[in-house]
Amino acid sequence: MSSIEKFISKPPLIVYSSLAQLRYLILSEGIPATDDKHEQRLRAYIWSILSRTSMEHATSIYITLVNLGAPQSAIYNKIKNDTGRTFQTNAKFKSIVPEDSLTRCLSCFAWQTQQLYKEDPSRKNISTYVQGMNVLLAPLLYSCPSEPIAFQLFSSLCYSQIPTYITHNLIGVRNGAKLLDICLRIIDPKLSQFLSDNLLTAEIYGMPSILTLSGCNKPLDQVCKLWDFMFAYGFHMNILFIVAMLVTIRGQILRSDSPMNLMKDLPEFDADEIIKLGVGFLPKIPGRTYDLLVRHLTEADISISRIDK
Repeated sequence: MSSIEKFISKPPLIVYSSLAQLRYLILSEGIPATDDKHEQRLRAYIWSILSRTSMEHATSIYITLVNLGAPQSAIYNKIKNDTGRTFQTNAKFKSIVPEDSLTRCLSCFAWQTQQLYKEDPSRKNISTYVQGMNVLLAPLLYSCPSEPIAFQLFSSLCYSQIPTYITHNLIGVRNGAKLLDICLRIIDPKLSQFLSDNLLTAEIYGMPSILTLSGCNKPLDQVCKLWDFMFAYGFHMNILFIVAMLVTIRGQILRSDSPMNLMKDLPEFDADEIIKLGVGFLPKIPGRTYDLLVRHLTEADISISRIDK
């Protein structure tokens, strides 16, 4: 039994009082690879602890929302249009996550968000569905042993961890793109200048990777390892991980006559390499820039212009 498995076998009260220790174990050791079903339970349990997501009544809440049926047709049509295209070429994903699971979870989120509007009108800036939520949900359904658990984690992620990413105008994602441009300029000025000369800003090439927390990249198993780290350390690290992915293929980008074609479908990555690179970038990031990396996930009204000057 690994040290992480020993740790989470403690009573829940002890686990929650030692959250820092669990974070340290995830950051230093990662989640151990075991048989698929066991790893699913372990990863889902760890993610729920790290994100403080309560699973109490998860099944009954989910069933209640499922029983409401499909949301209004405009929202449902958007959902169905995207779920059928989710990881179409990933046979393993398709064998684990039926399209109906994606559709049910996203429909339930739409109903839940509409209820949230009624309870707290100030939250109306949160969208019931935006394109890309299907890919953001996919790693959770892929990694969790049941739909209710995946749904609870998805709700917690959207409402608590990245609420600015799911607003109607995607303000958090757009701010993330500005921060990606700035961080790349700090980390790799030559690559940044090359992209700028080719009129390629992060808002053009990076929006899918930002919105989905790199969930749109390949392979999915490595995405889940990135998420292990980000659940423990913070999802702001996704911006630096995208920079790391670009740096690992900088030679190909700099030699390419059509860099956008390369960047819109990034090559497969190794999570350990990307995490090591991303963490290594941290000392180079100015304090105010790092502060905005953290805050842009939850605060819409932040000033990003010229912060690296």
